[in-house]
Amino acid sequence: MKRLQIKVTGVVQGVGFRPFVYNLAENLNLKGFVTNTSKGVTIEIEGEKTEEFLQKLINEPPPLAKIYSIEKEELPLEGYKDFRIIESIDDSGFTHVSEDVSICNDCLKELFNPADRRYLYPFINCTNCGPRYTITLKIPYDRPNTTMAVFQMCNECLREYEDPKNRRFHAQPNACHSCGPQVKLFIKQEGRLKELANPIAETIKLIKEGKIVAIRGLGGFHLCCDARNLNAIDELRKRKKRSNKPFALMAPEINFIEKFCFISQQEKELLLSPMRPIVLLRKKPECELPEVLAPKNAYLGFMLPYTPLHYLIFYYPKDQHSFSEKPHFPALVMTSGNISEEPIITKNEEAFEKLGSVADAFLVHNREIFMRVDDSVVSELEGNIYFIRRARGFVPKAISLKEELPEVLGVGADLKNTFTLIKSNYAIMSQHIGDMENLETLNFYEEVLDNLKSLYRTEPTAVGHDLHPLYYSTTWAKQYAEQKGIPAFALQHHYCHIASIMAEYGLEELFGIAFDGTGYGTDGKIWGSEFLYCTVKDFQRVAHLKGISLPGGEKAIKECFRIAISLIDESFGEDLDLIRILPFSKIIDIEKIKQILKLKNISPFSPLSSGMGRLFDGVSSLLGICQYNTHEAEAAIALQSLIEVDMEFSEKDSYNFEILNSSKDSLVIDYIPMIREIVKEYLNYRDKSQKLLSRISWKFHNTVIKIIIELTEYFKDKYGIEVVGLSGGVFQNSYLIKETIKSLRNIGIKPLYHINVPTNDACISLGQAYIVGKRLKF
Repeated sequence: MKRLQIKVTGVVQGVGFRPFVYNLAENLNLKGFVTNTSKGVTIEIEGEKTEEFLQKLINEPPPLAKIYSIEKEELPLEGYKDFRIIESIDDSGFTHVSEDVSICNDCLKELFNPADRRYLYPFINCTNCGPRYTITLKIPYDRPNTTMAVFQMCNECLREYEDPKNRRFHAQPNACHSCGPQVKLFIKQEGRLKELANPIAETIKLIKEGKIVAIRGLGGFHLCCDARNLNAIDELRKRKKRSNKPFALMAPEINFIEKFCFISQQEKELLLSPMRPIVLLRKKPECELPEVLAPKNAYLGFMLPYTPLHYLIFYYPKDQHSFSEKPHFPALVMTSGNISEEPIITKNEEAFEKLGSVADAFLVHNREIFMRVDDSVVSELEGNIYFIRRARGFVPKAISLKEELPEVLGVGADLKNTFTLIKSNYAIMSQHIGDMENLETLNFYEEVLDNLKSLYRTEPTAVGHDLHPLYYSTTWAKQYAEQKGIPAFALQHHYCHIASIMAEYGLEELFGIAFDGTGYGTDGKIWGSEFLYCTVKDFQRVAHLKGISLPGGEKAIKECFRIAISLIDESFGEDLDLIRILPFSKIIDIEKIKQILKLKNISPFSPLSSGMGRLFDGVSSLLGICQYNTHEAEAAIALQSLIEVDMEFSEKDSYNFEILNSSKDSLVIDYIPMIREIVKEYLNYRDKSQKLLSRISWKFHNTVIKIIIELTEYFKDKYGIEVVGLSGGVFQNSYLIKETIKSLRNIGIKPLYHINVPTNDACISLGQAYIVGKRLKF
């Protein structure tokens, strides 16, 4: 006989951990108790099979649980008579909050079983699925601490909730038709909102008619329309003021997605995972979906349904007693329900007001959303998740650090903002916040920060922010630090890109390559093609791209032809005859071109940028592929999309460039030989076919890879580096990242890339927090 006290930390609340422990103890004839605490779960067991219990706890936990640590202590025998789940204990610690989980197969079967009491109930869930983070007000994770507290369980739901043998034992969102949340449908009619009966059936009807419906989901609203209806898609773009940015899509099953896109086994696993992210998939040539869903883009972002309501919209029966095996739609647009550049909307009243000019109808419900969360966006890289946007299904999962660090805050950058809190040996990153350019986003930022500080019981002792003096996040960080009386550290943008990889892999130094569009440099110039030797104390800039003049400054980021004109001027001199025969001259008046050329020579109005993203923009414009960035990286995505699937990097198929020595111990990459060769190749072919453009795009990408390899070999010989970190938004380019990884391995270099966070600016906050935490520890 033994009595053990076991303390478990990790994602162990809201994942069926206590019922699992209860049933395991019962099966092994052990007595004692289990309880949630604000630090995790505490178990006391007494009996003969305590060691067997411990082994099963470690090796066979519930599928959604993630155990980070187990502490055990042997205590004197107590003489427990039974095993019980006792009331939660608030012991002033912190535990890890579970992410939201897609509907499980058991609940899905019940949803469409006419004999089940939850038949067609839009909020069906159990211990193994359903909302978690989005409804959690505070910890411990118990019903009174969630937005479900207002719904009193009926007798049948309460019986399930209290039955340790039931799948809904202590499932905090447990509910049914008679006692839980409900859906309603409102349609705009004569300037007013009119409620319709049978809301889901009517929603399906409206979508089939080409209408746009705002649907309140798990972490906020979606704007939904039929993905085959060109008029509906065009109308949605017009009303939402979203010209070319790709729309997220939802299909009822994998086999429907396979009709439109290529899907590998790893991508299939991502789509079917409990997180149900949007997965970027390459379109098939025979894809029948309208091009306007993702203009000039070889990829579509697809996800599978993850809530009961989604499945009902696809499969709601035509009569109440038959399951519709054929879905109503092969694909739906499911884009974030927000006004352009503002956070996703969560409240019904706000949706009626702000989306009133966008949606024709509103499918709403009365389960409050405490934490607003967008859908996650990922791609697959070497069998791993490669994040584009980290949100629903992954947040607030903590990122394990290799050591305990002081409690600090990394406030992030202004684009694709996230923030990161460090607590003990964990980095807690917020969900995708968005671009810090309006009051609504700032309010969202502060709302999530207050919530996560409260959930994880942390109070930062210092903050890290971007070096850019005009970033909203910089201003906010300085004010926050002053109010709290704590130090603020200004850290260079690309240094933090590489530092975020250092945080993920537990490194104190790393040679890294950070490619993006814009970052404020230590010299006050625009950086973005950085080869950096980084330590947690400092960094050295050892190579970068030659500066590209941006005529008109910020305007050149939107109007790519400005960069193309600048590249031509740098490479050939002022040659209007040459410019006249290049594609962009067909859409821009020659007088405007002359003005841009004059502007280029006035340095205050034409800053130099070493951003690799700007070089992509310029080449895309030169070839006539994309002249305007109506959303971030549009021109670069269009350029990448021309590369055919079976093309692989070859040094023979690339352009020339030069590596120049600088007086500041930094090498400079001269792109002029490449631009001259691109223009020559383009003009030498009378047939400006897709094949020619594909070849030039491919060779351009290969040249960027060759630059990486040549410089890495140089620094390998000079400094003895064996590992290289890759970060920055340019590495979202699937061809570039995959071929760079292969090429680095071919020269004996180990590549490191992001595994827990996006490679774009969303990773900046992790790097900031890590550097500040490490410096304070010294």
